[in-house]
Amino acid sequence: MAGFTGIYGSKSNFDFVRQGAELTVYASHTKVTSLHQDADLVLYKSFVTFLENPDSTARIGDVTVWIDGEIYNRIECTTQHQTFAETLLQHYQDNTLGEFLRRLDGIFIVIIYDATIQQVVLISDRYGLKPFYLSVAGNQLTFAPELKCFSVFKPFDLKIRKDVIDCFIGLEHLLGTVTWLEGVTLIKPAAIVTYSLRDHKLTTTQYWSWSQIRRTSLSFDDAAEQIGSLLDVANKKRFFGDYQVGVALSGGLDSRAIVAAVHDQKPVTYTFGLPNSQDVIVAQHVARMANVSHTWFDIRTRDWLSERFSGVWKTDGMLNMYHMHYSHLMNRIREIMAVNLSGFLGDVVLGGSYMNKKGKVFADRRVDASLAEFYYGQYAAFSDPDDSFFDIDKVDPYVMYNRGRRMIGMGAEEANKTIPQRLPFMDTALMDFAYSLPDDFRIKSKVYDKALLQKYPQFYRTIPNAGTRVPIHERSSIVFDAVQAFHRGIDMVKYKLGIATSYTDVYNWIKEPVAAKRIGELLDMDRAIYPNFTSRNFKREFLDPHVQGKGNYMKQVMGALTLEIWLQQLLNRKFIPDNHQS
Repeated sequence: MAGFTGIYGSKSNFDFVRQGAELTVYASHTKVTSLHQDADLVLYKSFVTFLENPDSTARIGDVTVWIDGEIYNRIECTTQHQTFAETLLQHYQDNTLGEFLRRLDGIFIVIIYDATIQQVVLISDRYGLKPFYLSVAGNQLTFAPELKCFSVFKPFDLKIRKDVIDCFIGLEHLLGTVTWLEGVTLIKPAAIVTYSLRDHKLTTTQYWSWSQIRRTSLSFDDAAEQIGSLLDVANKKRFFGDYQVGVALSGGLDSRAIVAAVHDQKPVTYTFGLPNSQDVIVAQHVARMANVSHTWFDIRTRDWLSERFSGVWKTDGMLNMYHMHYSHLMNRIREIMAVNLSGFLGDVVLGGSYMNKKGKVFADRRVDASLAEFYYGQYAAFSDPDDSFFDIDKVDPYVMYNRGRRMIGMGAEEANKTIPQRLPFMDTALMDFAYSLPDDFRIKSKVYDKALLQKYPQFYRTIPNAGTRVPIHERSSIVFDAVQAFHRGIDMVKYKLGIATSYTDVYNWIKEPVAAKRIGELLDMDRAIYPNFTSRNFKREFLDPHVQGKGNYMKQVMGALTLEIWLQQLLNRKFIPDNHQS
């Protein structure tokens, strides 16, 4: 995604920094500009032109700050007679930066360049929602908003991490801060990263952790009322700008809550799916109820495989391309909206869905090594459940840090490259309150359902959820449980049999002779590039038995294909979208 690309700590001429920045441009509304260039720091920024804030930079003496991203409470946090950037810089000089950062609600990266004491400070948002990658080597710090930028950095030594391949194939995403590249890490959430030229040391502190949330004593009913109010404010706070704001409307609860909150401001909405799928039917019903414009995009496409290769490039090969259901629709969606309000992680924050795993529920319990292994098996070693960042009696902050940020977040990133995404459910006030509640309130979406029925009854009392086929007012009833169990069983049987239920029919598409032949060629050990990094034969292990009907290996096939396409893009410059072909 757009952001800062730079290098700090060398006196050479680094034209390649601009090359790296240009790799993060995917649409005509994204531009690249040079922010700074001296003997120590070369800094470029790619940015969405209509979102760029004029007060995102400031300088006091020899200290300069640059801000990338959106902060939704800028006005409340800005000191009178100063811009927001000047206020932030003042807190840095007054040694009150951590206190100030804890107040911010947004998705951002901040860079502070202090030439006087020869250091650069890099700062991430509270939940680490804006990806940013770092590497320290040869007495210099390089950083970029996308992993692919390092492929043009000189003299960066481009080495693939072989040890994370099985993790990606097994989980469909990476964990913790690891990436595909040796020596390159993803910045942590709520991080203040300092690199000093005087001693060439990199230090990281965290200005916020989950331990700062305190348990509330509110009753269940009062908690539901408060959630309804906070969610409404969070959505309306993110509906702004002299451009068209829209909502990706599914058949679930989260995107419907967004539409319910902002429908008076006339967002456009869209849904993608198979004809007459439950998502499409429910979304159309909600749009009619809200009296807002709605567009349905038929998910079917003739070249379903190749059209996902662009998504692999956009997500740096860190999301299984199985999940890239609408890569081919991005440009068409951009024609109807400039910014999307996303229901990202709403089911987690308010519905407690990450507390459930393999039929077990983990309530009011801090993550530990055994729980991490239960969630991620041997791959939990790539994460750090003992990190003090997770010091709260909840398990889902840890899962959110890993699955939420590294998988679901990558899905949001693919869309973000073309259509900027705003994430109302990650509002800090809403998050603080949700995680101050006993887990019993959030389990099975109990307090969330009540909040939605109280705040937006017309949108929930009669319109079913696409997943359960039942309106949420029947939740906790015998009827609801029976109907939900029935449809869940039907969907599981369909999944096992490879019958599409909503978005796509990848199970059978892989088996089609033309697709099977092409995938086989791409995964063939004698032709592919992945055998240079693993001894596993993905064609024999996954593709052949899938095509022969010996099991459902569609996600493993697509994961292996994701790895191969990414390696070809990164190392051989093949399968790269036209606007980035070298």
